[in-house]
Amino acid sequence: MKIIFIILFLFSNLFYCQNYTPDFDISKFIQSGGISKEIYHKKNGKLELSDQFYYNKDSALINRITNQTLPDGGLLKKIKYFLDSQNRVIKEEIQTVNADSNPGTYSTQIVTYSYFNSHQIISFHDKKNKVYLKKYYFYNDKRELIESFTISNDDLTLHERNIYYKKDGYQINEKETYTGLKYKTIVKTKFDKNRFPIYIESKGRLIQDNEEIPKQIAYYENEIDGKGNLSKVFIIEGKKKILIKEVINRYK
Repeated sequence: MKIIFIILFLFSNLFYCQNYTPDFDISKFIQSGGISKEIYHKKNGKLELSDQFYYNKDSALINRITNQTLPDGGLLKKIKYFLDSQNRVIKEEIQTVNADSNPGTYSTQIVTYSYFNSHQIISFHDKKNKVYLKKYYFYNDKRELIESFTISNDDLTLHERNIYYKKDGYQINEKETYTGLKYKTIVKTKFDKNRFPIYIESKGRLIQDNEEIPKQIAYYENEIDGKGNLSKVFIIEGKKKILIKEVINRYK
């Protein structure tokens, strides 16, 4: 069961699984005149609308409308991304519906971002606006990500650590978790000329059971629109090219 969980986790990553952070370059999208974005993912054999993004220049805000099922059975409904003058996210307001609550009852979580010359900190706030978890990201002199880790804010418990580096044309991410289900994974990614993934390989090992996580490999082909923003993602299976994601970008 543990192996199945990890495989599903890695496999979802291979299929461009989204988390709360937008999986597109916000600054590039805005600078190219972007005002809205609809993202469709393949589900049950067909493309279904999964996310809508709307940019409000006057408020320096991106609104995201979605309907994602969370691991606890709740629903992710809406996220507000507040931007700074460089179009970087500085705060998220995440709106969810709990699985056991009235459908019209929402809860909101705050996530804040802090930027420095050599690192970045993402802070997660509880219902009382107290920071309970932090993620640290460290960069080299070229502004390339080299390390990240996640810790509890109160007792400084280390939850996970990631190392990032380049080798033989691949971007490598080595990850280890230290709480909950403990495992190590290595993900190799190759990008096309537009910096979109065309090859992703994952493998790993459960630490407590010393059990190998089977290797997963996926090949992709990407298309961009006239502004250089992602418009389609295909997964390559043998000689077949299957559309798994479509993005409709709208510009002013």
